[in-house]
This record gives sequence, C-alpha cells and structure tokens, in this order.
Amino acid sequence: MVENVKKISNSDVQLFTTIARMNQTDLLRLMRNFLWKHYQPEKIVATSKFILCEGTEPIMLVAHLDTVFKTHPIHIYLDRQYNVMWSPEGLGADDRAGVFAIIKIIQAGYRPHICLTTDEECGGIGASALIKKYPKPIFDIKYIIQLDRQGANDCVFYSCTNFTFQSFIEQYNFITEWGTFSDISVICPQWKIAGVNLSVGYYNEHSQIETLHFNELYTTIQQVQKMIEDAESAPSFQYIPSKYADYLNYIYHGYPMEEDYYDYVNKTCKCDHCGQIFLEEDVIPVQDKQTNQQLFYCIKCVDENVNWCEGCGEAFKTTNKNDKYCPTCQKLFQQKVIL
Repeated sequence: MVENVKKISNSDVQLFTTIARMNQTDLLRLMRNFLWKHYQPEKIVATSKFILCEGTEPIMLVAHLDTVFKTHPIHIYLDRQYNVMWSPEGLGADDRAGVFAIIKIIQAGYRPHICLTTDEECGGIGASALIKKYPKPIFDIKYIIQLDRQGANDCVFYSCTNFTFQSFIEQYNFITEWGTFSDISVICPQWKIAGVNLSVGYYNEHSQIETLHFNELYTTIQQVQKMIEDAESAPSFQYIPSKYADYLNYIYHGYPMEEDYYDYVNKTCKCDHCGQIFLEEDVIPVQDKQTNQQLFYCIKCVDENVNWCEGCGEAFKTTNKNDKYCPTCQKLFQQKVIL
C-alpha cells in the first residue's frame, strides 16, 4: 500500500463517477469531445472502434473504454479516510481508472499521444481495428504506456523482452510482473515499439468486489507525468519479441504459428467451447451448472457464453442468463452462508 499522496477532491469523485456510469459508446463520444478541446482536431482520428490522437510529446498513452460488466454501476461508494471506491454492481475500474488517469494528465497540461480502444475485454477488438487501419505508426513514438493494470506498482511487458526498456521503466519505482493480455499485446508487435502496462490502483477486477484505491492511482499518474517530462531525453525503445510471441499472436489474432511453439509450451489446453488449443494460462476455468463439471474456455469464448458469480466472481455456464451464483456459491446461498 502506498502512502496517502493527496486527498481526493469532490471534482475527481464526480469525474470518476460520471465515466464509471457511462456505457462504452457514450464514453467514446465523451472522450472524443474532450480531446477536441485539448488537441488540434485535425490531429484526431475518431472511429467507432478507437480514437487515435497525435500529441506533442513522443510517448503514447493507451486505455480501453469497455468493462466486463454488461450494465454500469448505479450505487458508488467512497471511503474518504482511505480514498477507496467501490460499487456492489461492479465498479468497472478496469479500465475506467486508466481513462480517468489520461484525463487528469491532459488536464495537467501534458500532451502525449493518446490511443483509446473499444472492446479490449472481448479480445482487443478496438486495438485490432487500429493496426488494420494503421499497420505502421503515423507519428513518432518512443514507447507506449498502457494504463490498465491492477495493483499499486506493477509493470507488465507481455511478449516484449527488451530488457533495457524494462530497466528504464523500473527506475520509476515499478516492479516487473507477468500478465496475459492487453491492447499493447496487439499494438506493440505490429508497430515494433516497446510498451508497458502500469498499475492504476484497482483490485479484484472483473468482480462485484472490485475496489479502486485512488492513492495508488494518483501515484501512477505522477510517475507517468514524470516520464512525459523526461521523454525528450529518453531513447526510443524497440519491441523485441519473446520466444513464444508468435504463439500469443496466434491465440489472439489467428496469425500462423510454427509447430515447435507447441513443443516449447508443452502444457496446452483445449477450449471446451470453440475447440481450439491454447496455453493453460490463457484459458479460464468455468463451472458447468448443469453437469457440475469443470470446463475451460478461451478469452474469446468467455464473453458471451458464461455468467459471472456474484458470490466468488468466478465464471460458470448455465442455461439461465439471470443466474447469479455458481454451483458452489449456490449451495452456500441455500445454506444462508451467503446473505
């Protein structure tokens, strides 16, 4: 836990509450209008899948506009002593915290390049549309920062193994951790630019017990502002793929993959919905409520084919879209362990 760096203002509470309650389409429109006011309109490309904005500083910030929740929170609560926010309907701080951070950085007078994507939680649909329209970057970018990671001071590089870049990011008080996927998993390999995903203070994402810790979010915002200030003297960092980068490209984008990547990975798992083969860490366990069997779904199949338990936050398969509890929590509910 980081120290209390600032007291959350009423205007920041209102700002986050506003964007948390918006659906993706409305937030896309809001951010387009916001960028029009702070950047030159002719430097902004706004589509239904992404917004790309050319700034004056050679770093690009990325956040996604969707959340995993099909509805957005009505009741939002804040503990002002600890600056922690939550909602019983699911806060959606993944990744509304990243959107909030970008707004605050721009309001502070910084003008980095900006990329806002849609449907990251569905497999990076907006990011894929971006690289299809722009196979190469259309302006100078030294490196890319995604603001879409849980926790306080994580930095995640996915399939990029540029260790010089990793050391560079770590000097801003971040600690390297492992992650599976975000928009930069799509953008960086295509554009050949190194990227990192930084913590923005949320915990227990994808569940109704998600919390957003503003102290940690503010700390990351301060560090990113320092990175932008240092950008002029910073080097440009190239994307260097890891040994299994082609395998990840195959998983998320259907790119051809050499057979020896299966041998390299060894442990693979078949998606019980689409039948494709994936790494074990790239499938999600799903309880079948009818048979009580343990299934495994890939990321693409999870979105439209499972329910999320309001008790434990895990995925389960059911024929009733209104089911709220997985088989395990249903028993606890019936026993009145869950109230």
